[in-house]
Amino acid sequence: MNSKEKTKQHFNQTASNYNSSDDGKFVQGMYDVLVDEILKSQLGKILDVGCGNGNLFTFLPDGRYELFGVDFSENMIIEAKNNCKAKASFNVADAERLPFSDDTFDIVVCNASFHHYIHPNTVLEEMHRVLRDGGKVLIGDPYIPTGIRGLMNVVLRFSDSGDYHIYGLREMENLFAKNGFNPVSSIRTGKRTAFYIAEK
Repeated sequence: MNSKEKTKQHFNQTASNYNSSDDGKFVQGMYDVLVDEILKSQLGKILDVGCGNGNLFTFLPDGRYELFGVDFSENMIIEAKNNCKAKASFNVADAERLPFSDDTFDIVVCNASFHHYIHPNTVLEEMHRVLRDGGKVLIGDPYIPTGIRGLMNVVLRFSDSGDYHIYGLREMENLFAKNGFNPVSSIRTGKRTAFYIAEK
């Protein structure tokens, strides 16, 4: 089973109790930074790639944005629809093939899922495609110091949860630049997390 299928299996199994799982607890500390950045825009169309159970959207004001989420896990999408009701639209989709037209969104968010993607360039190409000119991509992801990140990335390939690669600040900036984005900022947001912003 490859990393992508492991990811789907893992999150289908944990979807119903995601908030109390280790994954759910880990990601909770990243919502504040993402929400603060999103709220700098008074309105707009937002896509959450790897949206999980839709938690991020529950922190945003009702009626201010047009909200869309996609996730590879069918069970996560069921949970997201239950959590957000009519506030957002959700679909099962692969991040490598986003089911949206070019130049659709003002903001694309990817929180705690980018390290699962086995083809990060393809995912960023898709994010770039669906973003409007001047739109932003916001990525929150795990962070591991340089000294042990290389070893950790070897170990991750054997992870049951489908983790694939954890990036450093410079790596993310290079990925953004390679895929047509202008890196805006790369910052540590905690001992184990980082937040990246880039603009189309």
